[in-house]
Amino acid sequence: MSLYQRGKSWYYDFQYRSERYTGCIGPVSKTVAKEILAKKKAEAVEGRYELPSKKPSPHLDEFVKEYFAYYQANRRPRSVIRHETSWHAIQPVLGGKRLDEISPFDLERYRRQRKQMERSDVTINRELAFLRHLYTMAIIWGKVTENPVKKVRFARENNGRIRMLSLEEETRLLAHCGPQLRPLVLTATLKAIRMNAAVNGSVFCNRIGTPYKSFRSAFETAVQKAGVADFTFHDLRHTFASRLVMAGVDLPTVKELLGHKDISMTLRYTHLSTDHKQHAVRLLEQFGDKVPAIFTTGTQEHPGERLQVIEKAKRPLSSAG
Repeated sequence: MSLYQRGKSWYYDFQYRSERYTGCIGPVSKTVAKEILAKKKAEAVEGRYELPSKKPSPHLDEFVKEYFAYYQANRRPRSVIRHETSWHAIQPVLGGKRLDEISPFDLERYRRQRKQMERSDVTINRELAFLRHLYTMAIIWGKVTENPVKKVRFARENNGRIRMLSLEEETRLLAHCGPQLRPLVLTATLKAIRMNAAVNGSVFCNRIGTPYKSFRSAFETAVQKAGVADFTFHDLRHTFASRLVMAGVDLPTVKELLGHKDISMTLRYTHLSTDHKQHAVRLLEQFGDKVPAIFTTGTQEHPGERLQVIEKAKRPLSSAG
């Protein structure tokens, strides 16, 4: 396509005699943009088109500093942390390349490397999404003209997985968490830790007192030693949500506590509430099976008498006759 719009600005991109011509027209009407495009094509045919001196694009290592300065000023801290985690994985592989040197093939190779390291599709998708948004801003700021990440297909994510710790698994896992890792797992200690931390200090620190850069290795080691199978750090969040639902907390409240934008994300835990209630009903049925034989006469049970006795048992002791 020789003429396209991104945001409010129009851009042109065409070829003549194997030479590529690109440029930004600006925030004008489509009619004016077409007129300028026709003029640029005529200049190319007549040899009057002046190619702008092409400056090399910045290295990813350099540009990411500008990107994070923008991102930190415009996004929530949690989103910034997620992007910083993605950058920590990408930097050793692609950081030394210029923006216009990174190709879709480079990104596919990066994806394979991460899969070989047994990283999940969700994690890899988040890393590529960070890079995709970085390129979007680079194009807007005139650093590059193309976004190679848009030519990479993201993996399908299985968002239905819910893995939670049993109480016995929780005991084993905490027993293998060191004094620095344990507060990360037991987030309900967050308030107490903040009260003991410096006013502007970090809450979670490693054994030498500096903020954690990555706790993945320590956590995975603790999980392995505890013998807890198929469990990730994010599953602690599933455990938190699952126990809320099983305790009878309503879904809108769970949604707010988890920070979900849409309650559809929270609805995945609905079956836990149903299963928990069914279990409670089964317990009541078992209780009914143990009711003494005084509710029966001979071999014929009298449901009316049984119900009356159960209802009487529910009354406060002070009202018993």
